[in-house]
Amino acid sequence: MKQKETLSSYGRRLVGELEASCREGTAHVYRSTLRRIDGFMGGRELRFSDITSSWLRAFQNYLLRRRLAWNTVSTYLRMLRALYLRAVDEGLAPYRPRLFRCVYTGTRVTVKRALDESLLRRLGDCPLPDASLGKARDLFLLLFMLRGIPFADVARLRRCDLRGDILMYRRRKTGASLTVRLEAAALRLLRRLQADDPQSFYLFPFIRQPGVGEYRQYQNALRNFNYALGRLGRHIGCAEALSSYCARHSWASIANSRNYQHELICNAMGHSSVKVTETYFKRHSDERIDAMNREILEGVFGDCCLNNVLIDK
Repeated sequence: MKQKETLSSYGRRLVGELEASCREGTAHVYRSTLRRIDGFMGGRELRFSDITSSWLRAFQNYLLRRRLAWNTVSTYLRMLRALYLRAVDEGLAPYRPRLFRCVYTGTRVTVKRALDESLLRRLGDCPLPDASLGKARDLFLLLFMLRGIPFADVARLRRCDLRGDILMYRRRKTGASLTVRLEAAALRLLRRLQADDPQSFYLFPFIRQPGVGEYRQYQNALRNFNYALGRLGRHIGCAEALSSYCARHSWASIANSRNYQHELICNAMGHSSVKVTETYFKRHSDERIDAMNREILEGVFGDCCLNNVLIDK
């Protein structure tokens, strides 16, 4: 076993290494996790020996009492688990099998993020009061048309990633390589939104100075986009808050509702597994489920037979 180091100090060291290697997004999630741990510990250092099943359950309850969503709680616990397993690999912490089995580290379906087809059509057709909402709408529709591409990937698309009507890029989160053929409407939106400067490194103007506070530029652009989407959602009468990720959830849910194979949708979105993809699907309506049941019964018994089956003679 190497010289003892607390999880808190180890986490801070890892955040510094991630920032130095330009992995600001991952560093941000780890930093947020360490901040939550610090709040729970009252400023005391968290030692690896402190991490027991009872401590994990208490930490989970602490997060839930702050009214965090289950997916948010799961994110913090998964980041904590990743820190712990990294430390185990480096000989800084003893391995305890199934240590995190007592807390939730899954992903619950986020059904409220998906828009139905009628609302998407309304979004594309309705008149808007100002140009800022027009740009937000164009960008949201482009995200949808590019198979629900995340804003994090769009913001970092390079000019060389686009070749005619073919977009080839690597997903920032999973590293998956994707190729997307742009339909004519998507290509028109892209041309309307792309950076004016033909010498710019990135395809879109969200990050104007590559390598200089790049992550902060990205965060500011995302914050402004989501603010405009909030206004846009209220303008079109969307019941739920509209955000950049609604485009991704909407594309996945609509593809699922049209009965495309889950493996196909998974590949199209660059997910690491079908299990991840299925968390994006919006729950089917009771009417659609009833219609499915009717079709199954008619297929088994036949329409006429179904009306007469089990009727007393």
